[in-house]
Amino acid sequence: MSSKELTPLPSELGPLSGSVSNGGSSTPSAPTIVQISRQFFTHKEISYLHNQTIPENLKPHYTTIKHKVFQFLFQAIKQLKFPIRVLSTTMNYYQRYYLFNLFEANPGPLEFADDPYTIAISCLLLATKVEDCIKRLKDIQTVCNKIRDVDENRIIDSNGNVFLDVQRKYILSIEFKLLQIIKFDFHNGPITIRSNVDNLLIQFCKNLKINYRISMLSWLISFDIISTPLSLVVPPHCIALSIIIISLNLKPKEMKLSHTEEGEDDDAKIEEILKSIDCEELNCPEVLVNEAILYILDYYIHQYQYSILNAYLPATDPESGKEQVYKFMDLKSRFNDMKIMDESSCTTQLNETDDYLTKWDYSISAKGSSRFMLSNKRRRFNPELIEYRKQHQNGTPR
Repeated sequence: MSSKELTPLPSELGPLSGSVSNGGSSTPSAPTIVQISRQFFTHKEISYLHNQTIPENLKPHYTTIKHKVFQFLFQAIKQLKFPIRVLSTTMNYYQRYYLFNLFEANPGPLEFADDPYTIAISCLLLATKVEDCIKRLKDIQTVCNKIRDVDENRIIDSNGNVFLDVQRKYILSIEFKLLQIIKFDFHNGPITIRSNVDNLLIQFCKNLKINYRISMLSWLISFDIISTPLSLVVPPHCIALSIIIISLNLKPKEMKLSHTEEGEDDDAKIEEILKSIDCEELNCPEVLVNEAILYILDYYIHQYQYSILNAYLPATDPESGKEQVYKFMDLKSRFNDMKIMDESSCTTQLNETDDYLTKWDYSISAKGSSRFMLSNKRRRFNPELIEYRKQHQNGTPR
């Protein structure tokens, strides 16, 4: 079913109830575009969208810039004393933005609209509101500009406008674009899951009575995954459970931690916890958990040397005597037979007909009106549209 629909045109329905009658003539209202929010995408859909917004030769550059932006945002969040969940939501918005907007390789110093760092600040601003950690935009700008060593008080145009004021206008403009991209849906996941991976990990570890070392390993993995698009594919509770399963299977004997706990090397207890995990009982679809497990393992196989986990684990595994990356490779080979998402039906032809995946027209409100709805409200909308058609076919007002 299409994610974006046009309401019937006046020519199809006769006079609209919202039209203004004047001496027998009426002015019909403009058509309304209805957009249903979509929190998650398949890997093929993300690839399809990136092919439209990021040229093939710029994809490595996009990845490099994204890593730099992640480090920049992490420093900003530390200085602003925001919780990690703000960083997670910010990166989700940042990556979502480039699904529907062109990535510019080398924007000029004053081309704010295409500057990845200005876009990142806009994502941070919106994330602080969503996560209820609100700060003044000026305070956020000051911290972010200081990190980048930008003189925000310098005059940058002939009208005497300073950098800070011009930057502010673009940040707010990009924020409005972001709101349209996320369809004003602030749940960042299923309606029933209003927490992020960070908080869910803590809850799972407490309930499963997982020791400190494994819990810390899980948290480090969750931090590394923030910079990946996994949150656009898999719900947070499934990601959290997949991280715990990986951590319990890795069960490192050595980690550079300042605290320890008795019984951390009890393999029998770890195996017992692993066997007790029931995806269905935790309301985590097994297919999605498996998808996240393989994605995370694949991430470490290719990016381990750049991960934060690399700083906490010894260079070689004490048991095997091999580099740590081989442990992830071995674990992936054991999980390769798991059932994952079937994307065979997600073809390019289907994506081309999916209105949600088309480039969004930000000026649509000037042409008519946009109606944004949560994905779980779709069933309510369909009867509403049917009733609307019936009333106008019968010539009765709403």
